[in-house]
Amino acid sequence: MASKSTTKNSSWMGARLGRTEDLRLVTGKGKYIADMVLPRMLHAVFVRSEYAHAKILSIDTTSAEALPGVVCVVTGEDITDEIRPMPQPVVVPNLPAKFPTFYPLSVGKVKFHGAPVALVIARDKYVAVDAAELVEVEYDELPVVLDPEAALEPGATIVNEDHDDNEIFAMTFTGGDTVEEQDANDQAVEEIFHNAAVVVKERFRTHRTGLTPMEPRGVLCDWSDADGLTAWITTQRPHIDRLALIDLLDIPAGRVRVIAPRDQGGAFGVKAPFYRENVIIAHMARKLGQPVRWIETRYESLMNVGQERDQIHYLEIAATNDGKLLALRNRGIADNGTGETGVYWGFVMPFLGSVEMPNGYTWDKCDIKLRVAVTNKACLTPSRAFGHFPTRFALERGIDMVAHKIGMEPADLRRKNLVSELPYTSTTGEYYDSGDFIKVWDNLMSHIDLAAFRTEQAAAREQGRYIGIGFGTGVELSGMASELLVPMENQPGYGAATVRLEPRGTVRVYGGDAPAGQGHETTVSQVVAHAFGIEPADTVTTTGDTGTTPFGAGTIGARAGSYFVSAVHKACQELKHKIARILAHDLGIEAGVDDFDFIGGEVIYRADPLKKKGFREIVERIIMFPIDLPEGEVGGLDATAFFEAAKPMICFNADFCVVEVKLDNGEFEIKQWVTSEDVGNVINPLIVDGQMHGAIVQGLSNAMFEEFIYDEQGQQLTADFENYKLANAADMPDIQVTYAPTPCPHTPLGTRGIGEGRPSSIPGALSNAICDALLPFGIEINEMPIRPGMIWKKIQEARGQPG
Repeated sequence: MASKSTTKNSSWMGARLGRTEDLRLVTGKGKYIADMVLPRMLHAVFVRSEYAHAKILSIDTTSAEALPGVVCVVTGEDITDEIRPMPQPVVVPNLPAKFPTFYPLSVGKVKFHGAPVALVIARDKYVAVDAAELVEVEYDELPVVLDPEAALEPGATIVNEDHDDNEIFAMTFTGGDTVEEQDANDQAVEEIFHNAAVVVKERFRTHRTGLTPMEPRGVLCDWSDADGLTAWITTQRPHIDRLALIDLLDIPAGRVRVIAPRDQGGAFGVKAPFYRENVIIAHMARKLGQPVRWIETRYESLMNVGQERDQIHYLEIAATNDGKLLALRNRGIADNGTGETGVYWGFVMPFLGSVEMPNGYTWDKCDIKLRVAVTNKACLTPSRAFGHFPTRFALERGIDMVAHKIGMEPADLRRKNLVSELPYTSTTGEYYDSGDFIKVWDNLMSHIDLAAFRTEQAAAREQGRYIGIGFGTGVELSGMASELLVPMENQPGYGAATVRLEPRGTVRVYGGDAPAGQGHETTVSQVVAHAFGIEPADTVTTTGDTGTTPFGAGTIGARAGSYFVSAVHKACQELKHKIARILAHDLGIEAGVDDFDFIGGEVIYRADPLKKKGFREIVERIIMFPIDLPEGEVGGLDATAFFEAAKPMICFNADFCVVEVKLDNGEFEIKQWVTSEDVGNVINPLIVDGQMHGAIVQGLSNAMFEEFIYDEQGQQLTADFENYKLANAADMPDIQVTYAPTPCPHTPLGTRGIGEGRPSSIPGALSNAICDALLPFGIEINEMPIRPGMIWKKIQEARGQPG
C-alpha cells in the first residue's frame, strides 16, 4: 500500500535521505551470489597455471576424476570444438588493435601466472577443491617478458603467438586523423618547444594497482530444455554479458537470460569486462543439464583481476616565464598484460587515459602518443579512474615542476591555465560540455588561506619541520554517450528505464544497468518521488535482469546520475502527462500537465486547488477502471524511456592536501584534505559525499600502499591481503567535501554523474604536497607508490648521503 505523504514538499531532490539498501545489508539480509543455491547444484573450481609462460605438454586428470563426488574434469583441448573462441564482435571495440584469440581454458600454453588450465566440477565445493589439487599438469617453461618497454623491443619474447610482435595497440591522439595532419602537428609542437622559455621533461612511472571489490566474482548457471540458459553473474553489464553468451555458445537469443544479483559487494569497473569464466560455466551447465556455480576466491581475484594503472609516461611541458602553458608532449607506454579479457582487452583503459590527458587546462598544441605492450602478466581490467590515474599523476606533477622552475605559486599557475569558457574541445578531441572550472577552483581556495599557509610553512622550516600543500584537478566523464562508447567499446551509451505505476499508487522502476552498492535504489526513489509528489518509500527499483528490464549498456562511466535517472525522469513525465489528460477529462476542465501540481500525494489543479484527486485514486482509476476515458486514451500506466545526450558530458573537481614530512625516515602525515566538486544538481548529498570519500580513499590507497608485484619469473607475489596492502581507516585523513555546482544543461534534472573517474586527481595532489614540503631539497617525485622509504632515499640523495 502506498504510504501516506507526511509533507507537502514534493521536492526530494537534494534531500539527505538515508540509503534504503542499507537496512538489509547491515543486518546480514543481503543476498549475494554465494547465498544462492539451486536444487542439484554443482560446484566448479579452476586449476590455474603455476607458471607465467609455458607450453602445456600434458594434463592428467585421472586421479581427480576418480575422487568420489567429482562429476567431470575439463581441459582446454576438450572444449575447442564446443565453444567459439574470443574475440567475438560484441566484445570487441572499434579500435585498431591486434586482438588475441583465446578460449575459456588455456590451449597449448599458458601466458600468465594464474591462467585457467582445467575446470573441476563436483557435487561438493570442498571435493572440487581437493580434486583440483590432484590434476597433474606437465609444463615446458618458456622465457617471460614482464617489462612493457622490453616487450616492444625487436626480438622480445612473443606473448601471443598469433601476432608478430607484442604491440597490441598504438595511437596518436592529436593533430588529426591522417598521418600528414599528425606529422604537421608534431612539427608545430616541436617548434613551440624549441622557442619556449621554459621546458620541463621527466619520465613518470605508475605501478600496477587497481581496485579490489569486497565481494569477488561469481557465476551460477542453470540450463532448462524448455527455457534455455539462466545465468546469475556478478557483473556491471548483464545485457552485454547476455549478448556475448548468445554469440559464444551459439544459443538462440530468446533462450538466454542474465541476471545480476540485487546485492553485489562492490565493482568499481572490475566487474565490467566479459570474462572467460562466465563462458565455461554456462557451457558446462548446458552440457551437464545441472546448475553449476563458481565463486572466485580472494587468491584468484588478486591473481586475475583488479590490476590496472601500470603506465610509463615520457612527458614534456613547454611554458612561458609568466606561467602560461604552451604545449604538452607525451610518449606513453602501457603494460597490458596478456590482453585476454573481453570488451576492454587491457588497452582500452590507457587509450581513454591518453584522451583525457590534457585535463582541464588550455594548451596551444599537444602531441600525445601511446603504445601498449602485451606481457606475461594478468590482463589489465578496469578500475575507477579508468586509464587516467597515471596520466593525471604525470601531468599534475609536470605542472608543479613548471611552477618550481619559474618560481610561481602552483595554485596561481593552475588557475591561470584552467579552461575558462565552456563548451570546449580539448586538443585530443574530448568535448567538455558545460560547467565552471574557475568557480570550482575558487571554491576550493576559499578553504585555505594560502598566504597564511606559506608564512606558517616558512616558520616551520626554521623549526626543522617540513609541511607542504599540493593541488590536483580532474575533468571526468559524466556518463558515456554513444558518441564515445560506440567507437571505444562497440556498444551504445543511452540510458533506459521502465516506470510502472501500480493500482495502489506505488511505483516499480526497471533498469538494465547493474549497481554494486552505489545507492541506486535510494536515488531513483527520490527522482520518482520528486516527479509524482509521493514518498520515496513508495518506489521499488529492479535492476540488472535482462528478462525484465530494458537494454542498458551497464553501470559504467558514472551513468546513473546522468543517464539512468534522466531516463527515469523522462518516463515519469510521460506518465504525468497521461494522468493530467485523464484527470482534466474527469474534472471537466481544459488543462495540461503544467496546470497541475503533483505534491503531497495529491494531484491538484493550480487554478482551483479544490479540484484535485489523491495520487493513488487517479492511478487506480486509470489502471483498474479504464472506462469513460478521453478519446484515444487507453488504460494502464507503464512507460519506457530512453535518454541520450547530444554530446558527451563531464563533471569537474579540484583537490588540495596538506602534509608534513619527517626528514629522518621519510614518513609523512596527511594533515588536511579538501575537495571541491561540480556534480550538477545533487540528488542526495549523503550518497555523493560517500562516493567522494570512497574515491579519495581508493586513490590514496593506490598511491601509497597497493602494488601488484611479479618476480623475475613472472610469479605474482601479492595474491593475498598480507602482501597486497589496502588502506584502513587509521591510514586516512579527515576528508572535507565541498560543492560548487553548475547544473548540467543537457540532463532534465541538471544532474551529472560522479562515480567513475574521481580518484584520478589524488596522486598528483599528494605527491605535489610532499614535493612542496621538501622544496628546499629540490626533490621531485616521478614514480609511485609513494612510500616513506622512497622519500627517505630521495632526501638522502639530496643531502649527498648514501641512500
